[in-house]
Amino acid sequence: MRLNGKSQLQQRIQELENAVQQRPSQEWGNTMTQQATKALNKQVKQALEKTIDLRSLAQEPPKENAQECLRLMGMALKNLASAMNNTQALEAAAIILGSEPTPQAIAYRAEQLSMLPQAVSDIRRVLSKPGCTWQDYWAVAQEYEVIKSDYWAELTTQETELITALQNASSQPDTIGLGSIVAHADPYRTLYVERGEVVEDLGEELIVAWDHWKEQSKKTDRYFRDELRFWEDENQ
Repeated sequence: MRLNGKSQLQQRIQELENAVQQRPSQEWGNTMTQQATKALNKQVKQALEKTIDLRSLAQEPPKENAQECLRLMGMALKNLASAMNNTQALEAAAIILGSEPTPQAIAYRAEQLSMLPQAVSDIRRVLSKPGCTWQDYWAVAQEYEVIKSDYWAELTTQETELITALQNASSQPDTIGLGSIVAHADPYRTLYVERGEVVEDLGEELIVAWDHWKEQSKKTDRYFRDELRFWEDENQ
């Protein structure tokens, strides 16, 4: 009865395991003959070709944890290419990771992508803060600017829209209005170094909620626009 490819591979692995058990460990090198090595490599390659299309996987990655999955697969292919001096494996690793097909470029790209989970976590944390500003976001995002396109693909539509809105707001004329983070403009007032947010725009006047008044009965106060300035962290 003719064995299929999978059965042949399993049978060959069993033969090799039996050889290890039957011979002293110091003779192991003699059991893996050149012919056996070629046969095993050919069978493994055929099995992989039937189950994994690396180029298709690179174009349409898995839906769950896609970036990390592709990074690990790319590194595995890179290591395989190094161990076997296999140009095709190196090219496949480069396709998956999005880099040039050289060991140095692949290693650098893999190092970049290893930062991706932390980047997404840090950016989502700052975006979830009440009153988040473009400056708050940028203070974190600039550390990951080199992988912006990667972490951007991991964010939700709502998150990317918020980032765009924050950036647009930061490019507008410096006019204090609803949502502005402010402090008092008078350096002789204690509120000069305190942080507040404009929660209501009444036209000529603004309502500001002060952070350090959160535990007090009076949490907000009313000011003319020229009584306020944009808040800057005095500890920076």
